[in-house]
Amino acid sequence: MTRRAAWSARSARGISDVMHKAMARLKGEMALALFRTFVARGIAALGSLLLVVVLGRLYGPEGVGAFALAQSVILGAALLARYGMDNALMRFVGQNARSRHTLTYLSWGLRKAGGLSIVAAVVIFLGRHTFEWLFGSQALSEVLIGIAIATPAFTLAFLLAGFMKGIGRPATACLLENGSISLAAAGVLLALHWAIPAVGVIAIGWAFAVAAWLVVLQGAWQLLAWQRGREQPWEDAECVSRQVFNRSSRAFFVLNLAEFLQTVVSIWIAGFLLTSSELGLFKSAQQMALLIMFILMVINAIFPPRFARLYHEGNHQGLARLARQGALLGTLLASPLLLVCLVVPQWVLGWMGDEFVQAAPLLRIIAVAQLVNVATGSVGFLLNMTGHEALMRNIALSANAIGIGLFMILIPLFDELGAALALASVLVLQNVIALLFVWRRLGIWMMPLPNLFRLAGIPTTHSPA
Repeated sequence: MTRRAAWSARSARGISDVMHKAMARLKGEMALALFRTFVARGIAALGSLLLVVVLGRLYGPEGVGAFALAQSVILGAALLARYGMDNALMRFVGQNARSRHTLTYLSWGLRKAGGLSIVAAVVIFLGRHTFEWLFGSQALSEVLIGIAIATPAFTLAFLLAGFMKGIGRPATACLLENGSISLAAAGVLLALHWAIPAVGVIAIGWAFAVAAWLVVLQGAWQLLAWQRGREQPWEDAECVSRQVFNRSSRAFFVLNLAEFLQTVVSIWIAGFLLTSSELGLFKSAQQMALLIMFILMVINAIFPPRFARLYHEGNHQGLARLARQGALLGTLLASPLLLVCLVVPQWVLGWMGDEFVQAAPLLRIIAVAQLVNVATGSVGFLLNMTGHEALMRNIALSANAIGIGLFMILIPLFDELGAALALASVLVLQNVIALLFVWRRLGIWMMPLPNLFRLAGIPTTHSPA
């Protein structure tokens, strides 16, 4: 047998072994968590898609574009108001969910995020006409009235979601995030148009506000039910100091600023440089491509607290195995969705209306980038949950700064196609760099492929225990 053939055989056996172990692990508690979270995340993903479809049917590309701007405002406000505390909760609560200090961590987060979200709501309400002037969207100020009212609930819902992930309730967490709010908003919006057919775009903001408060109240009820239904006694584990909690949340906050650049500022730049119709086409392709990273959303709701616990316990082999299993599972389940987006993108976009079919090239580009995102696994969360959140923050900031530059360069050249190329570039760049540093710092190769970094002679600084 030649050296190349031997290497290929070992690689095939390695991949087969990983797949076998992944399937074996996905039994019992893990399989149940995946199933529940898959269903919950499916409901949330359906909600995000349904709201865009409803908006497209009722208001066309212009309505979708106006909502994209309004949604970017509330996403940005919530990212700032959470101050990274949702991820800090997931990390420290996930290390030991039976610690009596879990509720202490939650109270720290709720008090700070609650105050900041009220400030953000006031700024949005008072500045709604300025936002409208900046983006040149005549209907935006009307939509932002409801968005301002939704901001505190939207922020606290995400904070509760981080806590629920930490205590091992990822399915509940998924029902507290943006997708569930969008699903409820779609229902409220349809009800408003049934009751008041002549209602204008102002209904978008009010529907979102009603939905956000319904979801956060449901989350508060779930929290009380968990607290009353606990069967195991609290453990006297060591409490993380307020200073350590704040330092970690600060690092996550800066990481969230990088997400802000990608998800919000990119939409703002596109809003400046594109017409409302072109922005609607870009937003529709971006939203539909989220189908591919759906399974990664499920994995990211379950695995990060387990990463934190395994790393806290010093179980590096278990940590590496779990990380590889997540990447393999995501790749296997996302590949058919990629094929759908590549082969019949017109059919996928046609659900929103015939005028959205012309976004097919955009969907193909973003879909390929999202597959890279899924295939690299939970690289960002793996760094975040193992004390490397500052490193991940720097990676995300650098990649997204490059992405912002690409948006400003490519959109004037290629219009909405340039926006899709810029978004795809930053997704690929950020994940590949994070993949490299997971190998360098932790000695973990994530992808269900032979270790390309080892073959390239890139060393790892991790020393096995």
